[in-house]
Amino acid sequence: MQIVIESARSLVEYIKSLDELSLNQQRRYSGYTHIGALFTDIILQAGLNYKSVVKPRVERVMIDFPQANNVDNLELAIEKYGLEKILNWKHPVKLERFSDLVRFCSERNINSCDDLTDFLSYRDNRILFLSVKGLGPKTLDYTMKLLNFDTIAVDRHIIGFMESAGLPHINYDYTKKIVEFAADLLNVSRSSLDETIWYYMSSKNIVSTDTRQLEMQFL
Repeated sequence: MQIVIESARSLVEYIKSLDELSLNQQRRYSGYTHIGALFTDIILQAGLNYKSVVKPRVERVMIDFPQANNVDNLELAIEKYGLEKILNWKHPVKLERFSDLVRFCSERNINSCDDLTDFLSYRDNRILFLSVKGLGPKTLDYTMKLLNFDTIAVDRHIIGFMESAGLPHINYDYTKKIVEFAADLLNVSRSSLDETIWYYMSSKNIVSTDTRQLEMQFL
């Protein structure tokens, strides 16, 4: 634990040394209310460019399929139009994961984003969520972040930022704890620090050179 705390302090000093990095005191994102769009985001985001590939599809689902704002209506839309058309996506792996997630929620009477938020509020349910094939700890944290939980989703931007600060990425939980402690030391929310790092790294086009992150993200 002491190593984590010392690393968090080093990360804070690095953050303070970056004049071009502005800490967000408030999150830019207010959370999902459209479950079809939410599922599109969390299933497609892994390993794909968010701005050019994921975001346009999320927006399209919200605009073209407004009725798919809950699981019941999403299932009806999939039955009528087909998942490939809804997502504008053909690769079978992500289509299967999307279907598995819909089935997981349907079997547990999780119909809305609020229902999923309530479900993930319990630790045992978060472990159960990881039973969906292809969903790992990063996707869980990312989902929770999109539902307004105060958490860190360790992705290539977080790992790259740690590397830039001279700190090693040992594993998912280790890096997550360091960034969480850093947020606490900076007196900002964990989610806002996550977003700050994401926007900073995106603007710099800096990515991690550590391919071990892929093992933790279950891409």
